[in-house]
Amino acid sequence: MKHLENFTIIIPCISFKDVKKSLINIRKLYKTVKIIVCLNQKMKPTKDRNLYFINTKAKGIGEKRNLAVKKAKTKYLAFIDSDAYPSKGWLESNLKLIENKKIGIIAGPHIDPIKQTLEESIIGQVKKSFIITMNPSLQKKNQEKKRFVSFMPSCNWIMKKKNFLKFGCMDSNMKRNEDWDFVYNKMAKNNYKILYNPKSKIYHENYSIIHFIKKRFLYGFYMMPILKKININNLYFLIPLIFSIFLISFPLVYYSEMYKQLYISTIIVYFLIVLFESFRVSKNIFLSPLVFFIMIFGNIAPGFGILIGIFNINIKELEV
Repeated sequence: MKHLENFTIIIPCISFKDVKKSLINIRKLYKTVKIIVCLNQKMKPTKDRNLYFINTKAKGIGEKRNLAVKKAKTKYLAFIDSDAYPSKGWLESNLKLIENKKIGIIAGPHIDPIKQTLEESIIGQVKKSFIITMNPSLQKKNQEKKRFVSFMPSCNWIMKKKNFLKFGCMDSNMKRNEDWDFVYNKMAKNNYKILYNPKSKIYHENYSIIHFIKKRFLYGFYMMPILKKININNLYFLIPLIFSIFLISFPLVYYSEMYKQLYISTIIVYFLIVLFESFRVSKNIFLSPLVFFIMIFGNIAPGFGILIGIFNINIKELEV
Protein backbone atom coordinates (compact mmCIF):
# COMPACT_ATOMS: atom_id res chain seq x y z
CA MET A 1 0.00 0.00 0.00
CA LYS A 2 1.48 3.28 -1.15
CA HIS A 3 0.47 5.31 1.91
CA LEU A 4 2.52 3.01 4.16
CA GLU A 5 5.63 4.67 2.76
CA ASN A 6 4.73 7.59 5.04
CA PHE A 7 5.42 5.52 8.17
CA THR A 8 8.60 4.91 10.14
CA ILE A 9 8.51 2.21 12.80
CA ILE A 10 10.55 3.21 15.87
CA ILE A 11 12.01 0.49 18.13
CA PRO A 12 14.25 1.20 21.17
CA CYS A 13 16.20 -1.69 22.69
CA ILE A 14 19.50 -2.72 24.25
CA SER A 15 20.89 -5.28 21.81
CA PHE A 16 20.02 -6.83 18.46
CA LYS A 17 18.95 -10.11 20.04
CA ASP A 18 16.17 -8.19 21.83
CA VAL A 19 14.64 -6.99 18.58
CA LYS A 20 15.44 -9.80 16.13
CA LYS A 21 12.12 -11.64 16.46
CA SER A 22 10.18 -8.37 16.21
CA LEU A 23 11.96 -7.40 12.98
CA ILE A 24 11.30 -10.80 11.42
CA ASN A 25 7.58 -10.56 12.18
CA ILE A 26 7.32 -6.94 11.04
CA ARG A 27 8.87 -7.81 7.69
CA LYS A 28 6.32 -10.60 7.19
CA LEU A 29 3.63 -7.91 7.02
CA TYR A 30 5.51 -4.82 5.92
CA LYS A 31 8.25 -5.57 3.41
CA THR A 32 9.38 -2.01 2.71
CA VAL A 33 8.15 0.17 5.58
CA LYS A 34 11.05 2.10 7.12
CA ILE A 35 12.28 0.89 10.51
CA ILE A 36 14.69 2.64 12.86
CA VAL A 37 16.15 0.62 15.73
CA CYS A 38 17.98 2.61 18.43
CA LEU A 39 20.19 0.34 20.53
CA ASN A 40 23.37 0.10 22.64
CA GLN A 41 25.23 -2.04 20.14
CA LYS A 42 27.15 -1.27 16.97
CA MET A 43 25.52 -2.83 13.91
CA LYS A 44 26.75 -3.31 10.38
CA PRO A 45 24.54 -2.15 7.50
CA THR A 46 22.08 -4.80 6.31
CA LYS A 47 20.73 -5.73 2.90
CA ASP A 48 17.43 -4.20 3.99
CA ARG A 49 17.70 -0.62 2.72
CA ASN A 50 14.74 0.49 4.83
CA LEU A 51 16.17 -0.79 8.10
CA TYR A 52 18.40 1.65 10.01
CA PHE A 53 20.33 1.17 13.25
CA ILE A 54 21.34 3.97 15.61
CA ASN A 55 24.09 3.13 18.09
CA THR A 56 23.86 5.13 21.30
CA LYS A 57 24.97 5.08 24.93
CA ALA A 58 21.51 6.28 25.97
CA LYS A 59 19.78 3.94 28.41
CA GLY A 60 16.31 5.48 28.61
CA ILE A 61 13.57 4.41 26.22
CA GLY A 62 12.43 8.00 25.77
CA GLU A 63 15.87 9.27 24.81
CA LYS A 64 16.28 6.46 22.27
CA ARG A 65 12.91 7.26 20.74
CA ASN A 66 13.84 10.94 20.50
CA LEU A 67 17.03 10.08 18.63
CA ALA A 68 15.17 7.81 16.22
CA VAL A 69 12.39 10.32 15.56
CA LYS A 70 14.90 13.03 14.66
CA LYS A 71 16.38 10.66 12.05
CA ALA A 72 12.96 9.72 10.66
CA LYS A 73 12.01 11.44 7.41
CA THR A 74 8.40 10.28 7.15
CA LYS A 75 5.17 12.01 8.05
CA TYR A 76 3.98 9.35 10.48
CA LEU A 77 5.59 7.40 13.32
CA ALA A 78 4.74 3.98 14.70
CA PHE A 79 6.13 3.11 18.13
CA ILE A 80 6.45 -0.53 19.13
CA ASP A 81 8.51 -2.33 21.77
CA SER A 82 11.36 -4.66 20.86
CA ASP A 83 9.54 -7.61 22.41
CA ALA A 84 6.37 -7.02 20.40
CA TYR A 85 5.21 -7.43 16.82
CA PRO A 86 2.15 -6.24 14.86
CA SER A 87 -0.97 -8.03 13.75
CA LYS A 88 -2.33 -7.78 10.22
CA GLY A 89 -3.73 -4.31 9.56
CA TRP A 90 -1.76 -2.62 12.34
CA LEU A 91 -0.76 0.41 10.27
CA GLU A 92 -3.52 0.26 7.64
CA SER A 93 -6.30 0.56 10.24
CA ASN A 94 -5.03 4.02 11.20
CA LEU A 95 -4.70 5.66 7.77
CA LYS A 96 -8.15 7.28 7.85
CA LEU A 97 -7.86 8.28 11.51
CA ILE A 98 -4.45 9.86 11.80
CA GLU A 99 -5.37 13.12 10.03
CA ASN A 100 -8.03 13.96 12.60
CA LYS A 101 -6.87 17.26 14.12
CA LYS A 102 -8.08 16.32 17.60
CA ILE A 103 -5.98 13.15 17.73
CA GLY A 104 -2.47 13.34 19.12
CA ILE A 105 -1.91 9.59 19.46
CA ILE A 106 -3.65 6.49 18.14
CA ALA A 107 -3.11 3.56 20.48
CA GLY A 108 -4.15 -0.06 20.36
CA PRO A 109 -4.14 -3.18 22.53
CA HIS A 110 -1.02 -5.25 23.17
CA ILE A 111 -2.24 -8.79 23.70
CA ASP A 112 -0.55 -12.13 24.40
CA PRO A 113 1.15 -13.98 21.54
CA ILE A 114 -0.70 -17.04 20.25
CA LYS A 115 2.17 -19.38 21.13
CA GLN A 116 3.48 -19.21 24.71
CA THR A 117 5.11 -21.43 27.30
CA LEU A 118 3.12 -22.26 30.43
CA GLU A 119 5.08 -19.71 32.48
CA GLU A 120 4.54 -16.99 29.86
CA SER A 121 0.84 -17.82 29.71
CA ILE A 122 0.55 -17.46 33.50
CA ILE A 123 2.17 -14.02 33.38
CA GLY A 124 -0.25 -13.08 30.60
CA GLN A 125 -3.17 -14.09 32.81
CA VAL A 126 -1.82 -12.03 35.72
CA LYS A 127 -1.57 -8.95 33.49
CA LYS A 128 -5.28 -9.20 32.68
CA SER A 129 -6.15 -8.11 36.23
CA PHE A 130 -6.80 -4.48 37.19
CA ILE A 131 -4.52 -5.11 40.17
CA ILE A 132 -1.59 -5.19 37.75
CA THR A 133 -2.69 -3.38 34.59
CA MET A 134 -4.51 -0.09 34.22
CA ASN A 135 -7.65 -0.65 32.12
CA PRO A 136 -6.82 -4.27 31.21
CA SER A 137 -9.89 -4.51 28.95
CA LEU A 138 -8.26 -1.88 26.73
CA GLN A 139 -4.65 -2.95 26.96
CA LYS A 140 -4.87 -6.73 27.08
CA LYS A 141 -7.96 -7.38 24.97
CA ASN A 142 -9.31 -5.96 21.74
CA GLN A 143 -13.01 -6.21 22.50
CA GLU A 144 -13.63 -2.56 23.31
CA LYS A 145 -14.99 -0.12 20.74
CA LYS A 146 -13.04 2.72 19.18
CA ARG A 147 -13.07 5.71 21.53
CA PHE A 148 -11.02 8.44 23.18
CA VAL A 149 -9.15 7.37 26.32
CA SER A 150 -7.01 9.12 28.90
CA PHE A 151 -3.93 6.91 28.60
CA MET A 152 -2.41 3.96 26.77
CA PRO A 153 1.23 2.81 26.98
CA SER A 154 3.67 3.67 24.20
CA CYS A 155 4.43 0.07 23.25
CA ASN A 156 1.77 0.62 20.58
CA TRP A 157 1.44 4.23 19.41
CA ILE A 158 0.79 5.76 16.00
CA MET A 159 1.19 9.52 15.54
CA LYS A 160 2.39 12.33 13.32
CA LYS A 161 6.06 13.23 13.55
CA LYS A 162 5.25 16.94 13.69
CA ASN A 163 3.04 16.38 16.73
CA PHE A 164 5.74 14.40 18.53
CA LEU A 165 8.13 17.31 18.04
CA LYS A 166 5.42 19.87 18.82
CA PHE A 167 4.72 18.24 22.18
CA GLY A 168 8.42 18.51 23.05
CA CYS A 169 9.56 14.89 22.56
CA MET A 170 9.96 12.51 25.49
CA ASP A 171 11.88 13.34 28.66
CA SER A 172 15.42 12.07 28.00
CA ASN A 173 16.15 11.83 31.73
CA MET A 174 13.48 9.22 32.37
CA LYS A 175 14.31 5.51 32.26
CA ARG A 176 10.70 4.47 32.82
CA ASN A 177 7.22 6.05 32.63
CA GLU A 178 8.28 8.43 29.85
CA ASP A 179 5.01 7.75 28.01
CA TRP A 180 2.89 8.79 31.03
CA ASP A 181 4.90 12.00 31.27
CA PHE A 182 4.54 12.60 27.51
CA VAL A 183 0.75 12.24 27.63
CA TYR A 184 -0.09 14.12 30.82
CA ASN A 185 2.71 16.67 31.08
CA LYS A 186 3.21 17.46 27.40
CA MET A 187 0.44 16.38 25.02
CA ALA A 188 -2.36 17.43 27.37
CA LYS A 189 -1.08 21.01 27.36
CA ASN A 190 -1.68 21.08 23.60
CA ASN A 191 -5.30 19.85 23.94
CA TYR A 192 -4.82 16.68 21.91
CA LYS A 193 -6.37 13.30 22.71
CA ILE A 194 -5.56 9.60 22.53
CA LEU A 195 -7.81 7.53 20.29
CA TYR A 196 -8.11 3.86 21.15
CA ASN A 197 -8.31 1.76 17.99
CA PRO A 198 -8.92 -1.96 18.71
CA LYS A 199 -7.90 -2.87 15.14
CA SER A 200 -4.41 -1.42 15.71
CA LYS A 201 -3.36 -4.55 17.58
CA ILE A 202 0.08 -5.90 18.44
CA TYR A 203 1.30 -9.05 20.17
CA HIS A 204 3.45 -8.40 23.26
CA GLU A 205 5.72 -11.11 24.62
CA ASN A 206 5.55 -12.32 28.21
CA TYR A 207 8.59 -13.69 30.00
CA SER A 208 9.47 -15.46 33.23
CA ILE A 209 7.99 -14.80 36.65
CA ILE A 210 11.30 -13.32 37.87
CA HIS A 211 11.49 -11.02 34.84
CA PHE A 212 7.93 -9.83 35.44
CA ILE A 213 8.49 -8.96 39.13
CA LYS A 214 11.83 -7.34 38.36
CA LYS A 215 10.22 -5.17 35.69
CA ARG A 216 7.44 -4.15 38.05
CA PHE A 217 10.03 -3.18 40.68
CA LEU A 218 11.90 -1.02 38.15
CA TYR A 219 8.70 0.86 37.25
CA GLY A 220 8.66 2.03 40.84
CA PHE A 221 12.39 2.53 41.24
CA TYR A 222 12.49 4.98 38.34
CA MET A 223 9.26 6.72 39.36
CA MET A 224 10.73 9.78 41.12
CA PRO A 225 11.03 11.99 37.99
CA ILE A 226 7.24 11.59 37.58
CA LEU A 227 6.40 12.22 41.24
CA LYS A 228 8.50 15.39 41.26
CA LYS A 229 6.36 16.96 38.53
CA ILE A 230 3.26 18.80 39.71
CA ASN A 231 0.31 17.23 37.93
CA ILE A 232 -2.85 15.82 39.49
CA ASN A 233 -2.67 12.76 37.21
CA ASN A 234 0.75 11.88 38.61
CA LEU A 235 -0.86 11.32 42.02
CA TYR A 236 -1.98 7.93 40.65
CA PHE A 237 1.55 6.66 41.30
CA LEU A 238 1.28 7.52 44.99
CA ILE A 239 -1.12 4.59 45.46
CA PRO A 240 1.55 1.84 45.39
CA LEU A 241 3.84 4.01 47.53
CA ILE A 242 1.17 4.56 50.19
CA PHE A 243 0.28 0.85 50.23
CA SER A 244 3.92 -0.21 50.61
CA ILE A 245 4.34 2.20 53.55
CA PHE A 246 1.18 0.76 55.06
CA LEU A 247 2.55 -2.80 54.75
CA ILE A 248 5.81 -2.01 56.53
CA SER A 249 3.93 -0.19 59.30
CA PHE A 250 3.07 -3.61 60.76
CA PRO A 251 5.01 -3.03 64.04
CA LEU A 252 2.48 -0.32 64.95
CA VAL A 253 -0.15 -2.99 65.58
CA TYR A 254 1.65 -3.79 68.85
CA TYR A 255 1.13 -0.23 70.10
CA SER A 256 -2.46 0.47 69.06
CA GLU A 257 -5.42 -1.88 69.18
CA MET A 258 -7.36 0.37 66.82
CA TYR A 259 -4.52 0.35 64.27
CA LYS A 260 -4.25 -3.42 64.68
CA GLN A 261 -7.89 -3.85 63.70
CA LEU A 262 -7.47 -1.47 60.76
CA TYR A 263 -4.34 -3.26 59.57
CA ILE A 264 -5.80 -6.76 59.81
CA SER A 265 -9.08 -5.72 58.17
CA THR A 266 -7.26 -4.04 55.29
CA ILE A 267 -5.01 -7.06 54.67
CA ILE A 268 -8.00 -9.43 54.72
CA VAL A 269 -9.90 -7.31 52.20
CA TYR A 270 -6.78 -7.05 50.04
CA PHE A 271 -6.24 -10.81 50.05
CA LEU A 272 -9.89 -11.43 49.20
CA ILE A 273 -9.71 -9.06 46.21
CA VAL A 274 -6.49 -10.69 44.96
CA LEU A 275 -7.99 -14.14 45.51
CA PHE A 276 -11.08 -13.23 43.51
CA GLU A 277 -8.96 -11.80 40.70
CA SER A 278 -6.74 -14.89 40.70
CA PHE A 279 -9.70 -17.19 40.07
CA ARG A 280 -11.21 -14.76 37.56
CA VAL A 281 -8.17 -14.51 35.27
CA SER A 282 -6.84 -18.06 35.68
CA LYS A 283 -7.42 -20.39 32.75
CA ASN A 284 -6.74 -23.38 34.97
CA ILE A 285 -8.20 -23.48 38.47
CA PHE A 286 -5.25 -25.54 39.70
CA LEU A 287 -2.89 -22.71 38.75
CA SER A 288 -4.90 -20.11 40.69
CA PRO A 289 -2.71 -20.35 43.85
CA LEU A 290 0.40 -19.59 41.76
CA VAL A 291 -1.39 -16.73 40.01
CA PHE A 292 -2.43 -15.44 43.46
CA PHE A 293 1.15 -15.18 44.75
CA ILE A 294 2.53 -13.73 41.50
CA MET A 295 -0.23 -11.13 41.53
CA ILE A 296 0.63 -10.08 45.08
CA PHE A 297 4.36 -9.72 44.38
CA GLY A 298 3.65 -7.97 41.08
CA ASN A 299 1.27 -5.59 42.81
CA ILE A 300 3.50 -4.54 45.69
CA ALA A 301 6.81 -4.47 43.75
CA PRO A 302 6.35 -0.94 42.28
CA GLY A 303 5.63 0.53 45.71
CA PHE A 304 8.78 -0.91 47.25
CA GLY A 305 10.68 0.18 44.16
CA ILE A 306 9.55 3.76 44.80
CA LEU A 307 10.61 3.52 48.45
CA ILE A 308 14.10 2.35 47.54
CA GLY A 309 14.30 5.05 44.89
CA ILE A 310 13.28 7.77 47.38
CA PHE A 311 15.98 6.83 49.85
CA ASN A 312 18.56 6.63 47.07
CA ILE A 313 19.50 3.10 48.06
CA ASN A 314 22.12 2.01 45.57
CA ILE A 315 21.33 -1.07 43.56
CA LYS A 316 23.20 -2.55 40.68
CA GLU A 317 21.97 -1.23 37.34
CA LEU A 318 19.12 -3.47 36.22
CA GLU A 319 17.96 -3.76 32.65
CA VAL A 320 14.96 -5.62 31.26
